[in-house]
Amino acid sequence: MKNKILLFVSFICTGLLGQSVIGVDTLRRSGPIAKRINLVLMGDGYITSQIPQYVTDATTISSYLLNTAPFNRYQNYFNVYAIKCVSPQSGVTHTGTATDVTEPASPILNVTNYFDTQFDNYNIHRLIYSNNQTNVYSALAANFPNYDQVVILGNSTEYGGAGGAYAVSSVNSNSKEIVAHEIGHSFAGLADEYWAGASYAVEKPNMTADNSSSIKWAPWLGINSIGAYAYGAAAPDNGWYRPHQNCKMRYLGSPFCSVCAQTIIERIHSLTNPIDVYTPDNTGAVGAQWFKAKLIQPNPNTLKRSWTLNSTIIANNIDSVLINAGSLPTGNNIVTLTVIDTTVLTKDVSHAALHTFATSWSVNKNILTGLEEVKAQLEFSVYPNPASTVINLKYSVLEAAQLNIAITDLSGKAVIKVDNAKTPAGQYVKEIDVKELTEGIYFLSISINGQTTNTKFVIFK
Repeated sequence: MKNKILLFVSFICTGLLGQSVIGVDTLRRSGPIAKRINLVLMGDGYITSQIPQYVTDATTISSYLLNTAPFNRYQNYFNVYAIKCVSPQSGVTHTGTATDVTEPASPILNVTNYFDTQFDNYNIHRLIYSNNQTNVYSALAANFPNYDQVVILGNSTEYGGAGGAYAVSSVNSNSKEIVAHEIGHSFAGLADEYWAGASYAVEKPNMTADNSSSIKWAPWLGINSIGAYAYGAAAPDNGWYRPHQNCKMRYLGSPFCSVCAQTIIERIHSLTNPIDVYTPDNTGAVGAQWFKAKLIQPNPNTLKRSWTLNSTIIANNIDSVLINAGSLPTGNNIVTLTVIDTTVLTKDVSHAALHTFATSWSVNKNILTGLEEVKAQLEFSVYPNPASTVINLKYSVLEAAQLNIAITDLSGKAVIKVDNAKTPAGQYVKEIDVKELTEGIYFLSISINGQTTNTKFVIFK
């Protein structure tokens, strides 16, 4: 999943031919490096006194990106880090050699910066890129080799950006939108939806020479203004087609069209597994017990969960299931959790085949796990503890059961009767008012089908 580079330098403060790295800041940590998409930013043309400004720039731009649809739905899938690179000189080179403007369109500068970041690449004034790839990858190897996506910020307020192996942007007032557009190129492999020239006309998820009924984004045709729009009226432009007339890959400030948003989501799923943590360990056979999983949830949560025992569905859309020894056939059994993102933002026909995630356990009824101590059919927790005015009871019921919930004092007297009802299988959170209770120790008692268990909590005011 991660880009791996052989580490020749293991320390973080590294002097590199005039550029030094003075640290790596964590701007966002959603989870372990190995289980998240790691967005890494580096600056070029920032001198020592400008490093705080670089961190501000990196924070502002990365936050904007992850609050841009569809990234905003998948923020929990990303970590963000800022490598603090110090350049000997401030700014970005501008050679004044572009042919698409009347030069000098901005002051001609020759700046010594480690990544050789400059404007006027390929004779295009706004095309800013970091041309010393050796130094780019050396800095990553020495400081954050487990990157997934890199953004380099050139310290110039001149308008400019570019996609490629890594995304590059100036820190112009439009830089947040520039980075979002360039990430479309670098992260998702999207094409520009304006005509950039015949040399850029290639098959991409959002660019095609096939405008037939089997066009690659056919499932979206007629939805959200998706169609097959020619890039121009004359050859060669008129032989290539884009899906939308007002997409971020054409105009800054516009949203990603549905085809581009789908491509980004599919890329996210190709780099991550939404099954984040699970118990018990599945490297060997286990006995009957609770099987649990914690997922990396989109917002809103569109993950569908299915639990099976020997290929028979036993539960849907809950985070844990209890397997009783009595329900297991003799011999080896397989418990499987399967997860798929059911977001309506993708209509990719290969989505289910490519991005359905599963984890399985080998379960043997003869392996003892202390299951007899687990109160069958029920799992619960109480928080906060200590409490003052309310407590929350979170519980899961595996199958429909008669449930009785009460709070008792140390003498066993019921001081609050919470619930006594037939309860369907599912997950629940119940807020319980305890502001009338005096300080002290209490027990929350849950009885399911006549079998009772207790948990202690404290009232503190």
